[in-house]
Amino acid sequence: MLRRRLRPAPERLHHRHHERGRPLAVADAKYKADRKPVDDLYQMLAYATALGLPSGHLVYARGGAPAALHRIRNAGTRIQQHDLDLDQPPERLLADLAGITGAMAG
Repeated sequence: MLRRRLRPAPERLHHRHHERGRPLAVADAKYKADRKPVDDLYQMLAYATALGLPSGHLVYARGGAPAALHRIRNAGTRIQQHDLDLDQPPERLLADLAGITGAMAG
């Protein structure tokens, strides 16, 4: 039987400089308009579980939807859903990005 190790490939991992080996946060960006949120939640649950993290962040580049917090029953994992409107002025976009990175930093 062939055994392979699967490595998670999220868009963003956050590390502290002195703790390079262990990520502190994980995020995945979604650019699709016809998203299937359940599939995205399972994907983020897999990333967080594989990395040993209690939470993960999904960032949707579309605008117009409120942020949401999903608690995965029996897993103890929290997945924060963020919405990012890419059509807004640069200063507002940067402010929204700062809010998302602040949520990731916990």
